[in-house]
Amino acid sequence: MLDNPVGRLIEPTSSLQSFFKERIENAVERHSINGDEDTLWYLTQLLCNYSRSSTFFDNHGHRSALTPLAEYYRQAIESGSSHERRQLLQRLGDVAIVVSGLFSGALNRKAVGVDYYISMGEAAYSTLADESPHSSRESSQQGIFEALAKDFSDYVVAISEVPVKPDEPQDLLALINDWHANAHPATVRQLQNQGVILIEQHALDGSRVIH
Repeated sequence: MLDNPVGRLIEPTSSLQSFFKERIENAVERHSINGDEDTLWYLTQLLCNYSRSSTFFDNHGHRSALTPLAEYYRQAIESGSSHERRQLLQRLGDVAIVVSGLFSGALNRKAVGVDYYISMGEAAYSTLADESPHSSRESSQQGIFEALAKDFSDYVVAISEVPVKPDEPQDLLALINDWHANAHPATVRQLQNQGVILIEQHALDGSRVIH
């Protein structure tokens, strides 16, 4: 089960939406991410929706469980409805970007890591961006999905900064350990900002080696 950090993210603000909007906009500006208003609005609404832990879970009979991304993909491929297929791919992309942005630490205890979530999320949004829309709503989302697919890792970095204050000092050794654990794109940026050049290699035991 994913731990929900939202309770400790909240600061005095007029609304949850304005809190997330400000944090996302600040992160996008700080990292020079080319985020248009529609995409930032989408991410803001996404974070508002997923601030409730129940949003992550699908009802399977009498119990609620977190559906694996591969299962969303399988259901999308096998779906006989174009609308349902798009909904499943969107759900896949949404879960992937929120989990890899806010809950990457939980992935350290799972068989798949943040790289898997990023690649799956990129692929889902990319497919949605490439498909021909069948409604005005789908048309309005095409540009958003295209932006999220193109700069998925950048937006993961932006979302990862929502729970933290950007001016908080980062311990270099802790950052390196975090990078070894899951190579999160946010950690990569923080290391690069401290002058660390990352050359990823793999030792015989499969572990990452940093230079």
